[in-house]
Amino acid sequence: MDHFDTLEIRDPAAREADLLARLPANISRAMTAPGWAKHLAGIDPKAVTSRAALASLPVLRKSSLPALQKETPPFGGFNVTPPGKAKRLFMSPGPILRAGGTARRLQRRARAVRRRHS
Repeated sequence: MDHFDTLEIRDPAAREADLLARLPANISRAMTAPGWAKHLAGIDPKAVTSRAALASLPVLRKSSLPALQKETPPFGGFNVTPPGKAKRLFMSPGPILRAGGTARRLQRRARAVRRRHS
């Protein structure tokens, strides 16, 4: 069986430990966006190092996004990448707007999807 990379087939405990170790930095980066900073106000990213801590974070409902995006266009303040710097713009039928990642990341995802379906 082909795998996207060796990270996919590593020991599950090692994978979880790695992901949880990265979580505080990811939350900190998200909180640089005003929408996330407001939504996660009072949260200490350094304290989110377990599944239980992650589960305690407030949920952002998809149904809330259209109003938030209308209030603070175009992404409701939830974009870390400034709109003019995003490589792609995705719009769901909702319509929910989302800035795309780097072109390299998108290419890797596309290759992985093609492998799964071939």
